[in-house]
Amino acid sequence: MATSKEDAAFAFQSHPSVHAFSVSPSVFLKRHFPPPGSSHTSRPPAPVFLATGAIVFDRPLPNSSNSHPASASVDLSGGAGTQHEAMTPNPKPPRVLLVQRAAHDSMPLRWETPGGGCDDDDASILHSCARELFEEAGLRAATLGPVVRVDSAPDAESGVRGGGHEWGETMGGQFFRTRRERLVCKFYFVAGVPREQTAEVVVDPNEHAGHVWVTEDEVRQKRVRGKEDGLDLEFTTQAQWEVILTAFQLWHA
Repeated sequence: MATSKEDAAFAFQSHPSVHAFSVSPSVFLKRHFPPPGSSHTSRPPAPVFLATGAIVFDRPLPNSSNSHPASASVDLSGGAGTQHEAMTPNPKPPRVLLVQRAAHDSMPLRWETPGGGCDDDDASILHSCARELFEEAGLRAATLGPVVRVDSAPDAESGVRGGGHEWGETMGGQFFRTRRERLVCKFYFVAGVPREQTAEVVVDPNEHAGHVWVTEDEVRQKRVRGKEDGLDLEFTTQAQWEVILTAFQLWHA
């Protein structure tokens, strides 16, 4: 949980579509999953962990307003990456932030988006996302949402698909199992940051070895151009690669 000095890092506006995530992890689990041992089969089983991922573009999504009004009647579709100042059209392709896992960590030196597990004392699922973004990249989210909707990993489908499939599509969670076979549900949110912050990414060397801003084409090719000898991108998982490409679809929508 944030200290008083870090509270400003979590003063964000949320997209109306992510209201369901404005509750604590424990409340969210109770509302959207059956209790352990329940025979209720119309929902997926309760995961052991909840997690979040932050999709950070280097500019607002197209057609986004400059802030998230409280009223949900305003058309904010695709406006989750909004930053607080108006911006002129940029002819360059949008880029998304990736961080590289530390050499001593699991899946060493592979690339992913900032994110991690929800803490029990996080004020909400959205605060979990803002906290992880701040801890892993030093960025303060100004806006959060919408959800980047993704499919569950194949190895999780046996416990998630079937009656719970509609729930997954509605909420946008990605289910997968850890190496210890623990079920995790992860939600990815577009996180908007002030424009000036995009040049101020600071990673924790205990968790990550570096960062890079990449275009959609570079993600597809798994290689960053413009650097000496280039930079190959090996992602943590196939699912992580697909999530990032899905996020770029929001840009084109």
